[in-house]
Amino acid sequence: MNYQLLLECYSSGSEMTKDELQMLEIELDTQIESIKVSRTQGCLKIAPTHICQAANVCEGSVWITCLAAVLDNCSPPSIGQKAKGAIVFDELVRQGYFATN
Repeated sequence: MNYQLLLECYSSGSEMTKDELQMLEIELDTQIESIKVSRTQGCLKIAPTHICQAANVCEGSVWITCLAAVLDNCSPPSIGQKAKGAIVFDELVRQGYFATN
């Protein structure tokens, strides 16, 4: 099952299993690496409104942001550990997807 289907299930109220969360973690790591080399990744496309709402991110957010937010919600970072959403945002800025002026 791909991450988009898992996020669809999550948005309909299904809880994530430990295995599903682990798969999403791996997928997020893979996507973070892929955005460094290509601007045509599916994770950079706008996620549907219901996915953004379920992830508690702004409407019009990209898939990778929704994925990170769901992971942060389902398995919050430990004290001193950076949130996945912050990691993704920093990488998007670093790669020039967002301007910080």
